[in-house]
Amino acid sequence: MDRVSELNKRKVRLFVEMVWNEGRLDLIDDLIAHDYVGWVPCLEIAVLGPPGVRRLVSGRRGAHPGLHVKIEDQLAEDDRVATRWHATASPDGSGRTPRYAGISITRLLAGMQVDSHTEYTEVAPLTASPMRPDGSCRAMGEVVRTPRLQ
Repeated sequence: MDRVSELNKRKVRLFVEMVWNEGRLDLIDDLIAHDYVGWVPCLEIAVLGPPGVRRLVSGRRGAHPGLHVKIEDQLAEDDRVATRWHATASPDGSGRTPRYAGISITRLLAGMQVDSHTEYTEVAPLTASPMRPDGSCRAMGEVVRTPRLQ
């Protein structure tokens, strides 16, 4: 494997494990370039620089206590790293455990993230069937309502 690609994968993994999972916001300045631009669904504007990343991470961790991101796969070539991930959080007030699946494509320069594009969706609980009652497949992220036992 190309040495630069491998180092870039490790930098992205460090960001996920230390910043997202452990809340180590102090590491953001060492991992995110001052001119960083990040694109995340549901945000009207891009995430800009270390201050924007700090706001994003602290906001999402505050909204989702117990947030944990697990890297499923990483592919890297030159300055880009594609990371497929799953995230879970502590059960919400209804007892439901939020679960998300996504992919982020990150470009690094000199070991620092300079831009990132993320797509993700909330996924149905593990106990839900991937099939609709009519036999067709459910769409990714489709909300599944399970009947309550009485």
